[in-house]
Amino acid sequence: MKKHYLLALAFVGIVSYSQVGINNTAPKTTLEISSKTSDGSSSEGFLLPKVTGNQLKAAETAGVYANDQDATLVFVTAAPDEGNRTGQVEGMDSKGFYYFDAGSNRWVKMVSSGTITGSVTELLCSNATHAGVLETTSPAAGVSTNVPYTGGNGGIYSALSIPSIGVTGLTAVLPSGTLNNGNGTLVFTITGTPSAAGTATFNIDLFGFNCGFNLTVEPSTSFADVVDVTIDNQTRQMMTHNLGADPTLDPEQMVQGVHGNYYQWGKKAAVATAYTPATSISGWSTTAAANKAWNSGTEAIPVKTTNDPCPQGFRVPTRNEWISFYNNSTVSNVGTFVALPGSATNFGVGKKFVNGTSTLVFPAAGSRNSASINRAYSSDYWSSTESSTNAFSFTFNSNTITPAYANSRTFGFSVRCISEN
Repeated sequence: MKKHYLLALAFVGIVSYSQVGINNTAPKTTLEISSKTSDGSSSEGFLLPKVTGNQLKAAETAGVYANDQDATLVFVTAAPDEGNRTGQVEGMDSKGFYYFDAGSNRWVKMVSSGTITGSVTELLCSNATHAGVLETTSPAAGVSTNVPYTGGNGGIYSALSIPSIGVTGLTAVLPSGTLNNGNGTLVFTITGTPSAAGTATFNIDLFGFNCGFNLTVEPSTSFADVVDVTIDNQTRQMMTHNLGADPTLDPEQMVQGVHGNYYQWGKKAAVATAYTPATSISGWSTTAAANKAWNSGTEAIPVKTTNDPCPQGFRVPTRNEWISFYNNSTVSNVGTFVALPGSATNFGVGKKFVNGTSTLVFPAAGSRNSASINRAYSSDYWSSTESSTNAFSFTFNSNTITPAYANSRTFGFSVRCISEN
């Protein structure tokens, strides 16, 4: 009964004053909590909910935190696994107090100064590197720019969106995150559709530095960007180029520029391009992305995530969609496949798929696992579907096609996008 009386008194306080006091009778704000003792004989304070970073990543998958949860405050007891540090928990690398910022769709760490304190010694825009090719009037696909920095202080930085000037219609998007202590790289993903051929310029104002980078937009070509294919008895669209390939090149002619980028499963940024040397790649991640990293729905009803590298309106196919595509196609080889271990310099091999009235050629781009590459022997194209701790890929060599082959999520494979609907 005592508990009921206390609840009743609290309710009266809310009705009478629209303010609540705990351990005091004259609250000065909506909620005021006063110390119960002053001699140190009992613990004082306000204990926030304690969660782990992995729990918050699982909450993102379930759609728990959105606009209505803006400014929610929690204490994170352990950072998420490295492979889970994407989306809302990107940059969450240590325990501490975090608040949910619905505007950037990120959990932001509250640092000792109460502000986001990321700083660098130098932002090296002049040393920026680029992946992918832009073509006028075609949506950016697999295009990104890496801007290195020196002297990072390990602080937090906010998300940044930079519209292009010169050639308009593009945006360079930097998600919020955490700087390294020392040197590191900021990865800008390019989105949008360029309005014309020419030079798109992106001016960065960050960490007290003003610099920028330029991207060339190629003229449009007569090659189709997408074609109709039959998948699950439906007409869908599939991109004619691998993600990150040069869209100005004929996708049916096997040359280096049509091989495109390599992606680790569940991650947005490319780990290599067709021009990356076939030697060990520094900083190769051996941490696998978490389940549902590319599809937060089901195989029957897939839902594209923010980690999916495909452009707007497109996504990575599911395992079942690859199977259906294969079952509705006739297949032949392009060029002459070679024996293991493949060739780092043979770009003239691929598979031709005739699906209805459409023809698609898939380069035998091989795969990457830091150093090795088996180009011209076989190739793997990621699906968005998990297989236990691995993930399924669409895999082929000279004589065999396996539309659902389980591979390590940390391998670097090609991506071919299909329309979301």
